[in-house]
Amino acid sequence: MHIYFRGSGLQRLRLASGLALMAFAATHFANHAVGLVSLEAMHRVQELRTAVTRSWPVSIILLLALTTHVAFGLYKLSRRETWRMPVWEALQIGIGLSIPFLLFPHIVNTRVAHAVFGANDIYLYELVRLWPDSAILQSTLLVLVWVHGCIGIHYWLRLSDSYSRFAPFLLVVALLLPVLALSGFAVAGMRAIYIMSDPGAFAALKARTNWPNAHDAATMAMLREIVRWGFGLLAATVIGIALLRCRRESAKRGPVRISYLDGPAVDLTPGMTLLEISRSAGIPHASLCGGRGRCSTCRVRIEKGLESLPAPDAVEATTLSAIDAPSNVRLACQIRPTAPLTIAIVSRPGVHSPIHTEFSEIKEVVAAHIRADIGGSAIEFASSDPAEVETWLLRQSQYAAKVRDVERRGYHLRGARMDYVGERAIGTCVYERDARLISVFMFSETDSAPVAIRGQRNRYSALSWRDAGTICCSVSQVTVEMLEHLAEAWEEAASASTESGDPMNLEPTRHCDE
Repeated sequence: MHIYFRGSGLQRLRLASGLALMAFAATHFANHAVGLVSLEAMHRVQELRTAVTRSWPVSIILLLALTTHVAFGLYKLSRRETWRMPVWEALQIGIGLSIPFLLFPHIVNTRVAHAVFGANDIYLYELVRLWPDSAILQSTLLVLVWVHGCIGIHYWLRLSDSYSRFAPFLLVVALLLPVLALSGFAVAGMRAIYIMSDPGAFAALKARTNWPNAHDAATMAMLREIVRWGFGLLAATVIGIALLRCRRESAKRGPVRISYLDGPAVDLTPGMTLLEISRSAGIPHASLCGGRGRCSTCRVRIEKGLESLPAPDAVEATTLSAIDAPSNVRLACQIRPTAPLTIAIVSRPGVHSPIHTEFSEIKEVVAAHIRADIGGSAIEFASSDPAEVETWLLRQSQYAAKVRDVERRGYHLRGARMDYVGERAIGTCVYERDARLISVFMFSETDSAPVAIRGQRNRYSALSWRDAGTICCSVSQVTVEMLEHLAEAWEEAASASTESGDPMNLEPTRHCDE
């Protein structure tokens, strides 16, 4: 299963509902942007758009999408065991809770007014009702909806490295569309107020749109307050439940002890996921998908206590299968320990999201190599076949880096692993020379600053070179000269591959001593 479609059925349903709502918002905001042209153009586009969005099938889909997305969001919030989370996740939750307070009254003014009170809510009708008294609130709603949707889409799409090729284009769209929508709304609003300054034109608009009478207007005002305060009460109840759960878990200490191989031991009561345990204890733990069981970056190696864990469910099994994980590797976001465990975290980033890596210092790659070597996790996938290792790395990171055959020069390929440099997941192939392991971290040049490094740190040597858009950074306890010898062998293998029809275009790099 592709990484974008992993997760439980509820997670996929929430994702689908969010995408449906985002598609509706995008077309609605594009309709706003047409206001920069003319009111007539806005109305013509609105007729085409509402012919689809207000048809019975699409109306039902949108209603189900809105109900599903809000309900699942509140349900997930109520199940939280800790409030420690990445900044982006906290922002997403905060915006998600604030949107209904502005959105539900707007729905009353449009869809409910149209369906129940017979109002013809064309753009001119809404502009006159909104501009200028409610312009700021409506603009705030537009921005919140768009930011909430863009955050969700970004942190979903970034699970695949292929997203980086389209990210600049999507960023332009993400910035341009709301700016044009707000501009169109402002221009059309001022134009509408100017037109309605004529009492005759205003009277004609009221007749044309079946403007709500005093009784209907009062009923709509009451409905707006009901939906606003009703959601507020519901949200407060959910937050209260979540706070009580978190307080209960933090106050209790039970027989379950989680011992981190190179860190502290944490006592707790059963119920929390291992990822939540790490966060509540302030232990950095990577999770690119936000704990949804899709990305595998939160995986841990169970050193002791594996027999106490239940077998992986369908969500976890799918992701573990996709990375060919051994039986003692589990996803921290999916397991809820009920007995003592001793675990090793694959990575401990300072923040819970990836960053672009710059080779400004040797210490990052050296630290990653030491962590894997000493922790006994240098090799996740064992193979001496470069093609097999390439295929495995591609499956883990969606980045096609070349693994060179340098056996004849005395460098024996042993396998590969996924590692972290800083907070960036990096495919790493592992060679052996003179009983010493050599980690070759393979960075995409689009994601990393093209700066070469050469030097030593804590008796470990580091050297980098370029190979067809990839920055290869080797780290080992062998000498720098031996790593230079590896780089030469790598270049020879790349040249031989080019001559045989593989256009690799390997380039040397300028070495910088630290």
